[in-house]
Amino acid sequence: MIDIIIVFACALCGFACGKYIEKRIRRKGEFYSDLVAYTAALKINIEEKQVELPQFNENFASGCGSAFAEYLQTGSLKLRLPEQSRKEIENFFASLGNSGSQLLANHINTYSAIFTELKRRQYENEVSKAGIYVKLAVLLGVMLGIVLI
Repeated sequence: MIDIIIVFACALCGFACGKYIEKRIRRKGEFYSDLVAYTAALKINIEEKQVELPQFNENFASGCGSAFAEYLQTGSLKLRLPEQSRKEIENFFASLGNSGSQLLANHINTYSAIFTELKRRQYENEVSKAGIYVKLAVLLGVMLGIVLI
């Protein structure tokens, strides 16, 4: 009886670890999606609405994912992103307030294409395969449980 409990407990721990990894990967994908949506909304804001940037960021943060909202409000990125992606994001936000509307529109168009490509790569390489981590972790947990008995 104790053997079944050990295998079940190890499988459950594996499931929890797999869900944690899956959640982290999906948050990255959500962050990139929010980033692309932010650039599109900012471009519309510049062309039509012309709301000031702090007010725009506050409005956008209320309707996006928690990771991106936290980045907009605090400026600190708590996700583990590749160094190149992190630099691109920091460069984009650093130069938002330093130019006129036409230069800003060109800047947004350039970075919108970059962020769309980053999002596409993220979804192809990680997010589409995130569900497999749960299955692998459960399998590893069961294997560990079998080894322990």
